[in-house]
Amino acid sequence: MTKEKKVSLTIDNRKVEAKAGMTILQAAKANDIYIPSLCALEHLPSYGACRLCVVEVDGLRGFPTSCTTPVEDGMVIRTDTAEVRTLRQEVLKLLLSEHPASCLFCEESSDCKQFQGTIRKVGVTTGCRYCPNDDRCELQLITEKVGLTETSYPVYYRGFPVEKEDPFYDRDYNLCILCGRCVRVCNDIRLNGTLSFKQRGKQTTIGPAFARTHLEAGCEFCGACVAVCPTGALAAKTSKWYGKPDDTVESTCPYCPVGCTLDLKVKDGEVVDVSADYDSPTEHGLICVKGRFAIPEYVLSPERLAEPTILKPEGYDLISWEGALDEAADRLKAAGPKEAFVVVSPQLSNEDLYAAQKFARETIGTEAILSPVIFDLGAELGPFLDLAVLSAPIDTIDTAEGILAIGLDTTDGFTPAGIAVKRAARRGATLVTVNGDECNLDMFSQEVFLSDESKWPSVIDGIIKSISGNGSGKNKQAGGTSFKKGGSNVVLIGPDAIFSKKRKEIFEHVARMRDGFGWKVIVCHPYTNLLGMLTVGAFPGLQPGNLKADKPLKIKDPAAVVDLARARKVGYYIGEVPSPGMPKCGYLIYQNALPAPAGIKPDLILPASLFTEVPGTMVNCEGRVFSFNPASAPFAKSKPDWWIMSGIAKRMKKDQSKYGSITSILAEMKKTVPGLFGKDRKVSGKKVVMDGKPSGVKSPPGKHRAEAFRGIPLHDHVAGMKAIEERRRT
Repeated sequence: MTKEKKVSLTIDNRKVEAKAGMTILQAAKANDIYIPSLCALEHLPSYGACRLCVVEVDGLRGFPTSCTTPVEDGMVIRTDTAEVRTLRQEVLKLLLSEHPASCLFCEESSDCKQFQGTIRKVGVTTGCRYCPNDDRCELQLITEKVGLTETSYPVYYRGFPVEKEDPFYDRDYNLCILCGRCVRVCNDIRLNGTLSFKQRGKQTTIGPAFARTHLEAGCEFCGACVAVCPTGALAAKTSKWYGKPDDTVESTCPYCPVGCTLDLKVKDGEVVDVSADYDSPTEHGLICVKGRFAIPEYVLSPERLAEPTILKPEGYDLISWEGALDEAADRLKAAGPKEAFVVVSPQLSNEDLYAAQKFARETIGTEAILSPVIFDLGAELGPFLDLAVLSAPIDTIDTAEGILAIGLDTTDGFTPAGIAVKRAARRGATLVTVNGDECNLDMFSQEVFLSDESKWPSVIDGIIKSISGNGSGKNKQAGGTSFKKGGSNVVLIGPDAIFSKKRKEIFEHVARMRDGFGWKVIVCHPYTNLLGMLTVGAFPGLQPGNLKADKPLKIKDPAAVVDLARARKVGYYIGEVPSPGMPKCGYLIYQNALPAPAGIKPDLILPASLFTEVPGTMVNCEGRVFSFNPASAPFAKSKPDWWIMSGIAKRMKKDQSKYGSITSILAEMKKTVPGLFGKDRKVSGKKVVMDGKPSGVKSPPGKHRAEAFRGIPLHDHVAGMKAIEERRRT
């Protein structure tokens, strides 16, 4: 292994070492030497716009910006001389001349914050609290560090209206300092190109070109621009007035199988905001709109189920946990193994899924452990699982020479895969997209094939025939695009292909590309913990530990599995929402965090805690094990899924399915599913908090919390997602 080259330099009379190629700013930060900066950020390319990071360097004229000046061996640098401090103060004064700054210099600011708190639920000035980033603003910190106590320049307020028409976040460019971070992260990191500088002079601002809205400009609403903004110019609608969080808890996104790392922001014992982790080895901080904005509204929804309820002739009535568990046990016991079924959600943790399969097999005595994947795929279940279980890692795209994306739009999910595809296309990889409508990958494609889904199999077949016939995959239907035979090619299957009427032919063709021509296959399906569900045996006929890493899963009799999804007397839904395609039942036990859809009336409702409230693990699409770490106490009287199942098992006199803690489930899983946390899996290394309260978690809030949120005009992320979907259709 080549040893990394280092250089020696002197910063403020300290001898330090730095990696060759670093900038002075990076070298100083690595050695705990503070240099103020507003435009620089670790994961963004150097820019040199704000000029606050100027330093003195022996042998260099003037005051170079440390964020753009590379280190050299023997370099002597001074970061805090009188001349440098004076220059920084003047630069900061100029920046503040177009930024509301009265609170930065007010002698009564500390007393004001302590005693003059005002209502903060609007995007306009209320009292002195007009900035949503109060106590979180980098400008506040730098003003203090630079030692600026007053400004000698008149303040020009630009009077821009607060932009609130687009979903998920608001924009107040009166607070913008034009550092360019948001533009660079959109263009250089996310590769989306939505943002740019507009106008000139005092009217310079940021946004989509040609006066378009963010929706019209193809914004993916990933929130990266909000995360890098050093002031309050960009703020999430649901969290802009919460202030500085009390704690940050690392967890995992539950919305798709990528398993993106999330930093949950906790305030007063509740998750109020989410940010990305750019040091994550999986997605490198490239989370999507759902992971960034949906979670706070999901876990703090005013519709959260607070207490067990039972359906009576006159309507729903509250029931104690003791009564609810007794009722569920009596109904399941009376139905017996032949007239009861269990439906589990692929979003559940490994521990809850393991407890569910054991509950079904040993407490009820049935193999009818169903999930949406069975109902959705039907006869194509076997071919789908064959592809999904052996889905290639996302970083396979990084070295791909050819990429075929079928029915895939990564605007709202699988964002790391989408950005990897964009990067590959930029470096010269051949990209062909096959879709029924325009998608976010089209602008990077060498060939875009738009057609009805009925024609997609023929496009794939044409590529296969071209490759097998003359060594280059020239597909006449796709305009003659060529794929190299024997090259490192990747095919990505998106949700539109997975759920199309032609999925059988698509799966067959893709399997042929994999087995016959060595193509790598990445299946972008919506089943979050599919691999975990199969690994722990929460699937008909599949025992815990039967699924082995890097080995295909063959369903012996898919028709028999689908046949289990028939009408029975009692249905027990755990974390899953009943839909028209699911089996009918005479008595419905519904265990979830939010109410069932309109038109479905469960007979017994058991409120479950969510992934932000209880610990657990999941297996992502690459076979990595990630953890859900609790960031808040369970809502009201909700309980963990495993706790509810254990309580029912106890009443059915089935102690083998009874657990006292999640730690006991984990200990049993390590014995029965040895590959889950062993050599066969890539373990993320995250610490899983299995017992006890996480830091920052207060006592459980009562049911009044849901009532407290009623009537507050929280932005509905579902409406935002519908707006994005409508844009894609039109």
